[in-house]
Amino acid sequence: MNQGFNTISPSYIPSQSTYPPYTNFTTTQVTPTNQGISSNSPANSQYAEGVFRRNIGKKVSVYFSYPDSVEWRDKVFTGTILEDGRDYLLLRDEQNKIILLWLVYINYAIFEEEPNL
Repeated sequence: MNQGFNTISPSYIPSQSTYPPYTNFTTTQVTPTNQGISSNSPANSQYAEGVFRRNIGKKVSVYFSYPDSVEWRDKVFTGTILEDGRDYLLLRDEQNKIILLWLVYINYAIFEEEPNL
């Protein structure tokens, strides 16, 4: 059996589920004296949907990974942000096609110009 397993205490314990929609998320940091420190700062709650919403009309390259696909393992979509929602992003590419992307597969995004954060 794992001896000493129970003596290890994590330094970061989420106080709520880490599954979407991530609402009212607070964290507790455990100090060596086991005193919890909670923080619920709105300044720290920056989500992809909010960043894309503030940058509608800007050109962006969005990098995605689809772990269950052989043909689309890693894919880059480039276009102008038309709209975003809680879990999706709508882009218009250079061929004037509209692309609907699910944000669950996003890795990162690179903006052509300075983004509004």
